[in-house]
Amino acid sequence: MPDFESLVDDIYEAAADPDCWPRIMHDIGKVADAAGGAIVARRADAWLGWRCSGALARGADAFFSGGGLARSQVPPRLLAFNRAGFVADQEGFTEEEFSADPVIREWCGPIGIHHCTATAIPIPNGDLVVFQVKRRKGEAPFGRAELAKLDALRPHLARAGLLAARWRLERLRSATEALAILGVPAAILDAEGRVLAANGLIEELTSHHVWMPKDRIALIEPAADKLLRRAIADLGAPVAASVRSFPSRGSRDQPVVVHLIPVTGDARDLFGGGLGVLAITPISKPAAPDNAVVQSLFDLTAAEARVAGGLVEGLTLDQIAERHKVGINTIRTQMKSVFAKTGASRQSQLSALLAAQPKFPLQPVGG
Repeated sequence: MPDFESLVDDIYEAAADPDCWPRIMHDIGKVADAAGGAIVARRADAWLGWRCSGALARGADAFFSGGGLARSQVPPRLLAFNRAGFVADQEGFTEEEFSADPVIREWCGPIGIHHCTATAIPIPNGDLVVFQVKRRKGEAPFGRAELAKLDALRPHLARAGLLAARWRLERLRSATEALAILGVPAAILDAEGRVLAANGLIEELTSHHVWMPKDRIALIEPAADKLLRRAIADLGAPVAASVRSFPSRGSRDQPVVVHLIPVTGDARDLFGGGLGVLAITPISKPAAPDNAVVQSLFDLTAAEARVAGGLVEGLTLDQIAERHKVGINTIRTQMKSVFAKTGASRQSQLSALLAAQPKFPLQPVGG
């Protein structure tokens, strides 16, 4: 086990490199004569990232990704103490309650782990970090002496969490500025629609959006803003949503296409996930779209993409049906599906939307 000063140095190293946390949580566990520990990060109501020492690793991914901590009473009871220090399980639970909690029943119990102490550290940006230290089954609960040793480390754990959040924000800002170099107005939003970073191009594009209280952004056109709200809500889904693209007109009636690209998050980033890049691209003169691009961008079938291309060319439904040797009713059905998937409500709007070719690959970012 490293000495106190070395352990503190390692904690700050983990703020920049989350891959260090499993080793550090093992060493923190040794400070309290425990098997190991885990660190878990939460944004809003979603538990987004976790790292566990070796003794706790088995079953952890399945437990956290399956929403196990959301079903547990451990986080709310821990937060209820509002203590700037570690809380032992026997302070908030009876033995029967703790043994029945999903943390024990679904994760720790099957791997021979039982008693736990934890501390919750709020980060100024709204994130929450929980550090847990756990003992093997059959060992005594944590006492005051062990909690005091862990509390001595808590200020350093809190600062490391703050540094990690700040460095993450700097990475987000760098990403938006990189898009500005490409001429793309862009901002990064979280799953609640808050703007975490924005480049100067989107800040100047006031003819299409307005800034709202609590760092939120809204599109001026009501129909487009409704689509944006729906796309933002999808960012909080367990599985990353697909790219959402839809047309929008601003106060000067200048059409643009709005894209919300989900950011899956760097697998090494404890605070990753639940983000989206909002990008706005201007509409150039109408042109027949590339079918492959249209398919991937709006999740159209090949047949629907062909119908969309025909509409942009100005063909009638009868002409499209004749070109592709299918019935007119089939074409009508495919046209309705195209409108539903693109958010367009009329042919001219669809033509304008498909004419706006994105300036960067619209693939989910991260991984």
